[in-house]
Amino acid sequence: MVPAQSGKGTIGFTTTIPVEIIFAAGYTPCDLNNIFVEDPDPQHFVDRAEHDGFPHSICTWIKGIYGVIMEHEVEAVITVMEGDCSNTQALAEILRYKGVRTIPFSFPYDRDATILSREIEKLRKELSPDRGSSLRVEKEMTVVRSYLEEIDSMTWSERNVTGAENHLWLVRSSDMLGDMVKYGDAAAEFIATARKRERMEGIPIGYIGVPPIIAGLYEFIQEVGGHVVYNETQRQFSIPYHTPDIVERYLLYTYPYGIFARLEDISREIERRGIKGIIHYVQAFCFRSIEDVILRETISVPILTIEGDLPRVLDTRTKNRIEAFVEMLEVRKD
Repeated sequence: MVPAQSGKGTIGFTTTIPVEIIFAAGYTPCDLNNIFVEDPDPQHFVDRAEHDGFPHSICTWIKGIYGVIMEHEVEAVITVMEGDCSNTQALAEILRYKGVRTIPFSFPYDRDATILSREIEKLRKELSPDRGSSLRVEKEMTVVRSYLEEIDSMTWSERNVTGAENHLWLVRSSDMLGDMVKYGDAAAEFIATARKRERMEGIPIGYIGVPPIIAGLYEFIQEVGGHVVYNETQRQFSIPYHTPDIVERYLLYTYPYGIFARLEDISREIERRGIKGIIHYVQAFCFRSIEDVILRETISVPILTIEGDLPRVLDTRTKNRIEAFVEMLEVRKD
């Protein structure tokens, strides 16, 4: 469901960007990935893209995003040209050809603060937020992100939040469903409810890689005795860094800057959360799947790599592999 539009309309984006600027400019932010994968029939977006000529061998997420844009009204789309999918440049060209206003944004691979500052300033000039609105949004967003940090902490320290709930709260924080105040209120209410629960059991497992396109993954892990206590990329989408400087905040954000930026965060959280095993999700036809080579040689706990392609429920073969992995971790623990 696309969030209700504000007076200026909806700004879509292809991955997490400085959403503070969209809110401050009076637009409604919309993470197109979430609209795609949470639709009751996400496959029809893929079918639309392939009908329009997209090849089968292109990542399903790119096709899904295209389908969403073609079927929903957006004022513009922020296309992340560096720091996300290598196919975004071609997607942006197709969108421009189709008459969609595109706003390019890039995260510098080498984490150059000067270049990122320039990119953020370009985005500000494009959307024109005023200083008063920017200060208000920064203050409100700090509160909301503190709630998200608490939800994340409760997942592993108190164990009264499931891996699936952790995933949803953090992955949706990229646009906060278009209304940060309502999102913050809902998060506070969820925290109050979750604190009344009993502690959940299960082998502590970490999930790394892009958010999954397959449904039922977290629920099945819980069912066979695992408890996902860490969602790497989803947590990064919530921008869990305490700094008033927007440039520094998005330099600390690891997702756009390659595997070595991510490794430090992953290793630290494995130790902090007592993680016994890692599930690495890779998307078919995605260049990031190559990073599995480095992860397997550097991460200190066992890794199970699973691959997704189309938006569908968890298949039997993958279920069997996950169950065997959790059983192996249980034996190692004993």
